[in-house]
Amino acid sequence: MPTSRDPMSIVQDNIDRTGQHLFAIFGSDDEPAFVYTVGNAVRGLPELLLIGNFRATVAGGILNDLGTIMRKQERALSGDIGLGGRYPVRIRRASEGAKFKWTIQAGQYLGHDHYDVLQVLLCDYDGHYPGERGCNPDFGVPLA
Repeated sequence: MPTSRDPMSIVQDNIDRTGQHLFAIFGSDDEPAFVYTVGNAVRGLPELLLIGNFRATVAGGILNDLGTIMRKQERALSGDIGLGGRYPVRIRRASEGAKFKWTIQAGQYLGHDHYDVLQVLLCDYDGHYPGERGCNPDFGVPLA
């Protein structure tokens, strides 16, 4: 049964239980959907951001897997990462502006904007990543 708890208490419960909370934002005609983490910055790690009109369960699963890896390694992710052959991903450092456009709730949770964001890119069916020549337009998301 739903309760009238403060939404940030739900975020905190998820962070306490799993290490991070996910915010999934629907896309519009003008902007793609995106999913991002909140909670990793508390451990001195970057938050993760995945932009694109991908199924929320897929995007969320990828960010949950990557967040778990990052927290176990106790360091930021980098480069190309294979997640058991399901979805190869590429990690890139997002711009400073990404915090204000894409990960606003992370800053509100933390109470400041002194955190880093890593953008997670998915390759298309031919192995091309966003920003690369030949990338399928369905995977050609904005580089944050």
